[in-house]
Amino acid sequence: MSLYRKYRPLTFAAIAGQGHIKRTLENEIIRDELAHAYIFSGPRAVGKTSTARVFARALNCSTRVAEQSEPCNSCDRCTAILQNRTLDIIEIDAASHTGVDNVRENIIAAARVAKTMLPYKVFIIDEVHMLSTSAFNALLKLLEEPPSSVIFILATTEIQKVPATIISRCQRFDFMRITPADMKARLMMIVKQEEKTLDESVYDDIIRLSDGCQRDAESLLGQILALHDTKIDAQLASLVLPHSNRQLIAKLLDAIAARKTDEAISLIDAMIADGVDIETVVNDTIEDLRSLLRIQSGAGDTVQEAKSVRESLEELSKKLSSLEVLMIADYFAQCLQDIRLFAHIQLPFEIAVVKSCLRAQ
Repeated sequence: MSLYRKYRPLTFAAIAGQGHIKRTLENEIIRDELAHAYIFSGPRAVGKTSTARVFARALNCSTRVAEQSEPCNSCDRCTAILQNRTLDIIEIDAASHTGVDNVRENIIAAARVAKTMLPYKVFIIDEVHMLSTSAFNALLKLLEEPPSSVIFILATTEIQKVPATIISRCQRFDFMRITPADMKARLMMIVKQEEKTLDESVYDDIIRLSDGCQRDAESLLGQILALHDTKIDAQLASLVLPHSNRQLIAKLLDAIAARKTDEAISLIDAMIADGVDIETVVNDTIEDLRSLLRIQSGAGDTVQEAKSVRESLEELSKKLSSLEVLMIADYFAQCLQDIRLFAHIQLPFEIAVVKSCLRAQ
């Protein structure tokens, strides 16, 4: 079983990040001040569906007492929900049920059927933005006047595609990308549960590559943990992680800052010989330039990098002006586009580096 399924959060506390959303939902449960419809929007893999499932169990938990909001996950009701043995929790993938007929059959008709064993019948509709216009229109009336004890949770990655008439009838929560600190804490918990150890730099690489998406991070971690029974270092993890030598990137940026074109080209050759993935190197270089701009702008405390990388960036910030960093970032952004067009992908990388070394004074 994949790690993100094995360690799917079962309580609000276990959900990474999203503190503002968890606090509001927990207070609504405690005070019994529930809305009839919710819409969870935000990037993929940040906990929207997991939060909806925890919320549904908390509402129906038979052992939850006043002033508590977490489901017990062991009572008959929670167990039935976890094992998909109840007809009162209905999950629908709107991407495969886009038509109005499906909405009428799977949602509207089901909502009118009396609940069987739970206090609340909960509909969790994922990727709701995929519904057709006619399907949204059919759903609209139900959201406006839902049957008692029926709650709708709509989840979407593209809130702009959801009609305003639907959004206005829901309580809206905007999920954020998981912060590096929250992501690292959860990854370390999983590694501990798996009784393995991981080099600190591997955590940093996973967090950087997952771009705030917890599920992506846990999927990548699962591949890495499969490499060895106990300890996994950076060299072993590189068999799974896209290869990008951060030390060579630091040297490359130093050569660019000093306008040493010959040295920069030699470093490119060294990277190629080392077997790095050029597109990954370009992405990492752009990320370093982004961090460099933040440091120069006085927002260095927001830079989430390994200590060694951060120190090299702080030293580099003394050698390049912000305007130069912006110019170099533009060259590498163009390189990223050209890589997908050129048969020889090393060429646009070399062009970006040479342009950066020959930048205007």
